[in-house]
Amino acid sequence: MMKDLLDFDSHLKEIMNWHFSTQTGTPFWLKMSETFDFEPLKDINTFADLARFPDVTDLLREVPVESLIPCGLRDEKIAGVFESGGTTGKAKRIVVFQAWLDELVAWRLGHRSSGDDRDTGNTLALVPTGPHIVGAITRCRALTKGGLFFTVDLDPRWVKKCIQKNDMDSMQAYAEHIIEQAEDVFFTQSIQYLIVTPPILERMTKRSALVARMNQTLKGITWGGTHMDPDTQSFLQSVVFPSVPISASYGSTMVLGEAKTRDVPDIMTEAIFDSFAPYILFDVVEPHTLKPVAFGERGQVVMHHLSRYAFFPNIHERDTAIRVPRDDDFPGAAVSQVSPLSTFAGHTVIEGVY
Repeated sequence: MMKDLLDFDSHLKEIMNWHFSTQTGTPFWLKMSETFDFEPLKDINTFADLARFPDVTDLLREVPVESLIPCGLRDEKIAGVFESGGTTGKAKRIVVFQAWLDELVAWRLGHRSSGDDRDTGNTLALVPTGPHIVGAITRCRALTKGGLFFTVDLDPRWVKKCIQKNDMDSMQAYAEHIIEQAEDVFFTQSIQYLIVTPPILERMTKRSALVARMNQTLKGITWGGTHMDPDTQSFLQSVVFPSVPISASYGSTMVLGEAKTRDVPDIMTEAIFDSFAPYILFDVVEPHTLKPVAFGERGQVVMHHLSRYAFFPNIHERDTAIRVPRDDDFPGAAVSQVSPLSTFAGHTVIEGVY
């Protein structure tokens, strides 16, 4: 699927023809199109036109996942059915193809000036696995890099239930349970790469022997799942892990993937996240008008997934971010200083282990 594109509008037209034709189309979208006051094959021609599509997030809590499989891909290998973390209600479900994961990971690991994403080594992932796509991406990434893949499972839904009930003792005990398992892996195995959520990473730094072991073996740390401010990242990079490159990722189940950080020379600079264009695109909008905010301003994150494997346009995320110019010619924006909304779709946002 990855190819040289003449322009974004040509790519968009190709995606419209794929998902809304009777030969290759996606049953879910073919049925949805009957309710539209526009014709996708005729009226969707530019990035701005994607705003005409409804945000189908809530529908994916109950839609049979078979309807999300494009007719043109019925013989393709499926990596799995994955679910959202349930931060804002019942879980949403999507179907992910193995070929998509392979292409996403190839992009994620490519075009970096630093060596931390290229060297072979064993990976330990302290991220949600099971029904969560981040676990599948992490596994694919680790196996692509070479080396062995170790994981300690995180159940974000259990942590969120503890927080909802104000059962902070159980939440704290669960976090320590995760770190104890990670500590065992570090002290019995050779681990070169750690993929982890910021709350777990910060807890790990309170164990001096563990930190010493991590500094001894690690070639890279990647954090993701929630915001980490520049002061914390600078402290971790310059004081706690001075010889271990630290990078970040930001993504969403609804767009089947993650963005990667732009290489910047200053560790005090906020992470800037670039998406896998033209297949995943971000923008940042004013929540009431839904118009893009100016570059440098904060607004609500909107994401689009536009590939043969899936079509999820105009997804309004539970995050706010600063709108940053992309570093290529594709439309939309990069994002920085990502943080959660306090409420979203009538629900209180609880990040938990994220």
